[in-house]
Parts: sequence; C-alpha cells; structure tokens
Amino acid sequence: MAELILTDTSQSRGPAGRIIETICKFFAICSGLVLTAMAIMSIASIVGRTFFSSPIVGDYELVQAFCAIAVSMSLPYTHWIRGHVIVDFFTAHASPKLNALLDLLANLILAFFAGVITWRIWKGLGELKASMEASMLLDIPTWWSYAPMVPSFALLCITALYVAGDDLRKILS
Repeated sequence: MAELILTDTSQSRGPAGRIIETICKFFAICSGLVLTAMAIMSIASIVGRTFFSSPIVGDYELVQAFCAIAVSMSLPYTHWIRGHVIVDFFTAHASPKLNALLDLLANLILAFFAGVITWRIWKGLGELKASMEASMLLDIPTWWSYAPMVPSFALLCITALYVAGDDLRKILS
C-alpha cells in the first residue's frame, strides 16, 4: 500500500486534482495511523488480559470507534486511485467509451450517496452531541467518533465528482 500513497498520479489532473489527491493521501495516512493505534491497543489489551489479568478497559468501545473512523478516512483515496472492487465480467469486452460511461454513472451515484451519508452523519452528530450520549465504560462522547467521518464522506463526494469529470472527458474525447 505504501507504494500507492507515494505514487504520483497528479500529473494529468490539474491544480484542483492535485489538491484533492493531497487531501485524500493525508486522510489515507491518518486512516493507517488509526489502524496502527488500534492494533497496538488490541495487542496490549490481549497481552494484559492473558498475562496480567488486566485488559485495557473499554478496548471494545475504542476498536468500534476507531474502525468506523479508519474505514471512512480510507474511502476517498481508495476511490481516487480507483481501488474499489469492480466486477467487470460483463464489461471486460465493452468499448472504452461504454466503460467510461458506466464509470461516470457509478461515480455520480457514489457522489450522491456520499453526500447523503455526509448530511446524515452531520445530523446524527448534532443529535448525539445534544443528547450527550457517551460510551458505557469510558464515558467518551459518541459524537467524537462521528466528527472525522463528516469530512471523510464529504471528501469522498468531492472525489467521486472529480473522477466523474475525468470519465466525462474520456467519453467526450
């Protein structure tokens, strides 16, 4: 994965594309750091539980929040490099323009749903903050884990729209 983050794909994307790519890479690196922290915490908790009868209190709550954060933060870069799984059984022998058209439609659908998810997470964040809901063991406010997901899904929406523009240029060329 490191070679993908270090790969420069911005040459043909223009200034806006380079900005989006840089932000996507930053989010992907943050996602990796969150996953690393989660793995270290899990190992420490397992070792503590096994050898010292003293696990990390609330490790399950932290893993739950960290997983949601890490996954949402990795989505924009994955989409930027077109790293999502694509089933091309029916389109393997289709023309490049047809594939670009299908990619354009998929990107527009993704942008729409990423926008809706951004809005709903933002709304849920506000409701959780107002209700002061917190985790059971650590008493961490639940909305804290929602906060990084809002910009992540907003960036996914922007990324999908930009990649859709690339697909449109392929169709029109």
